[in-house]
Amino acid sequence: MIKNPFLLKGYVSAEYFCNREIETDKMISAIENSRDLTLISPRRLGKTGLIYHVLNQENIKNKYVPIYCDIYQTSNLADFAKVLSNAVFNQIEKTPEKILKKIKQFLSNLSPSVSFNPLTLQAEIDLKIRNVKEAENSIQQIFSLIEKSKKPVVLAIDEFQQITRYPEQNVEALLRTHIQQMTDTRIVFSGSSKHLLSAIFSDYNRPFYHSTQLLTLPKISKNDYSKFISTKFGDAKRSIDDEAISHILDLTRIHTYYVQYFCNRLFESKKRNITKEDPDKTLLDILVENEEYYYTYRNLLTGQQFSLLKAIGKEDGIEKPSSKDFMQKYQLGTTSTINSAIKSLLSKDLIFKEDNKYLVYDVFFSLWLKLLN
Repeated sequence: MIKNPFLLKGYVSAEYFCNREIETDKMISAIENSRDLTLISPRRLGKTGLIYHVLNQENIKNKYVPIYCDIYQTSNLADFAKVLSNAVFNQIEKTPEKILKKIKQFLSNLSPSVSFNPLTLQAEIDLKIRNVKEAENSIQQIFSLIEKSKKPVVLAIDEFQQITRYPEQNVEALLRTHIQQMTDTRIVFSGSSKHLLSAIFSDYNRPFYHSTQLLTLPKISKNDYSKFISTKFGDAKRSIDDEAISHILDLTRIHTYYVQYFCNRLFESKKRNITKEDPDKTLLDILVENEEYYYTYRNLLTGQQFSLLKAIGKEDGIEKPSSKDFMQKYQLGTTSTINSAIKSLLSKDLIFKEDNKYLVYDVFFSLWLKLLN
């Protein structure tokens, strides 16, 4: 039983999933009409939840084998092969005996070690990959297994931009070669780095050029999220003022994770009637609890970088950080140092660009920065 309806991780059911009807329909239509798709979204906006939501729709589960694979932690082709093999073998087959049989059939040349979680019976496969050639061969075998599945497969590869960081050459060409030969499999690529993913699929000189339908995930509308929050409190025989909801959504920029976290904390309070004063009390608790993390950021950055980060937070975002007025207001130095700091903060994922404005990525961190002198 779910005690708190504002989930922070995982996917339970449509009951705890807010809206995304348009995006869900677009993704299902692409799958059913044999189109691969690329889903682009900033971090923590609900991309992974949407993928699971789509894969759990009855018309997808009944017709396809849904496979989700997150490659964020991978750093080379061998890692990719290992993560992919674990995701695929555990979904293609459902019993330890059949999984072992399939592994022996497709990966016996790698002498993999296999164990099974005693509670979930999920296989944990460790491939003994010694070089790039073995990694390439194992990936080929895994894709071959997918294509030979009794039911067509929907394979979701999350954080796909990670492949651009692999040390091996021609990774995109290798994967594109295998994927374009898969006639009965639909691929959903997704990721949180817009510029890297856009380059993979929009650059004329790259293997995946125009090979998928692009879908950029927007924020959930304020009206839809307001209804969701009000309904979830109402289902628990509790109430929350419209003004309180509006204030929460303004504070969190309607950024899915932060909305969910904020409402999770408010729901935790067990207060029967949430009024417009309560969100500020909850926000203060959150900021105080996270101060140690925020001071760590301060210690890891140069003085110039942190000063710029603080200024962006205080302004709730800035379009032109090298403008004369902005630089003078916060005493930020020269244009060249500002440009260098912007690049560094972007590379560290501490800021991002949305609607032509640079914003601090972590909403709560941004609100904490506003309180600094």
